[in-house]
Amino acid sequence: MATDFSATPMQTSLVLKWLKALVPLLVLILLAAYALNWMLARPVGQVSIYGEVRYVDQHRLQEHALPWLAAPFWRVDLAGLREELEQDPWLEKVVITRRWPDQIDMQLIERQAWANWNEDGILDKQGEIFFPANWESLELSLHLYSEPENLNSLLEFYQYLNKAFQESDLRISEIQLEPRGAWRVELTDGVTLLLGRDNIEKRINRFIWTWNQWMPEEQAQIKKIDARYPNGLAVGWQ
Repeated sequence: MATDFSATPMQTSLVLKWLKALVPLLVLILLAAYALNWMLARPVGQVSIYGEVRYVDQHRLQEHALPWLAAPFWRVDLAGLREELEQDPWLEKVVITRRWPDQIDMQLIERQAWANWNEDGILDKQGEIFFPANWESLELSLHLYSEPENLNSLLEFYQYLNKAFQESDLRISEIQLEPRGAWRVELTDGVTLLLGRDNIEKRINRFIWTWNQWMPEEQAQIKKIDARYPNGLAVGWQ
């Protein structure tokens, strides 16, 4: 006796119902795959740059950014781009984000130059050293000298001395910490103050007292003050 494997009308109806339900789902999957592929392949449409920058070389910045921005929008390596741009000595920090549908936002935070350091370095307001190519064009009123390993001591001494000088209206234009530990200070009126290595606080206090009592009227004629003596000062005149 032969077996009949043909589908019954009920089975055929169930298959058709399943197909009718699956076709829209398959269409949605295909559309989603197409949309995803389109988004992943979509190029960067706009780049917006924020932040006030005065010394950053905009042309150089563009040259370094363009190769990274050639990638599709969703595949731009934001971390790599940030590291590349932060190679610019003037950039303290770069924040990069994506914005739907195809925009890259870059916020530039430029270093704030505070003082010259040694012959070709600049100190920013956070006390970090950087070496910009255009350092000679800066007009900074303070110049600091030290070995790199003594920079923290130099900055602490400046803060202490600047505070100590405020009541006497003395302004610092230069501080030098010599390799052997001796301190040399230049005031804005051209007076050089030699403090040496030892008993620094005592010598500073003696200088300030003497200056307030005897020297303001004579400061135009003073060239150098040597405070390294145990019980007094030596004044060099113009």
